[in-house]
Amino acid sequence: MVAPTVNYPTVVPAINQVVDVIAKRVVGVRENGPTLIHFEFGKGTLETVEGFEPAFKAEIFHGADWLSFDSDEKHARIDVKAVAQTEDGAIINFPYHGVVTLDKDVMACFNMDPTSKTIPFGASTNTHYFHSGAEKLKDLENMTFIGNSRMIINQETRGIQVETRISRVIPATGLE
Repeated sequence: MVAPTVNYPTVVPAINQVVDVIAKRVVGVRENGPTLIHFEFGKGTLETVEGFEPAFKAEIFHGADWLSFDSDEKHARIDVKAVAQTEDGAIINFPYHGVVTLDKDVMACFNMDPTSKTIPFGASTNTHYFHSGAEKLKDLENMTFIGNSRMIINQETRGIQVETRISRVIPATGLE
């Protein structure tokens, strides 16, 4: 019996994140096989799209990705931990996890190769979480979020920015 293709969750645009990558540190091969690399974030922004509630605009002031590469070198695993502060002083902790499909262009970015170029959306997908002690942002903790990212290479400075577009998952409500 095949299930009908109705009552699947949908997504609505929610939050945009843009962050500068300012340092790369190779931790090395871990005991269980994957290579671990630490990418440190510089400043960035975390801002809701028009119409999303609870609305906020925040500056990312701390964060990093502990990126691990599968031993077959086909995928990498995102493990981001970051913190932002809203314009009115509320603190938001926002970890996320994801999977990156590796190819020569993505690897050129991760290796900070001088020939690297901007990578379009589609190479990575993520699951996002938001936590805050601010009452006005508490609803974020009870929502499910997914996103995808791209890497933007500044051709003059060779700097890397990661832009992530995050959507809220809206559950289906039907019986079938």
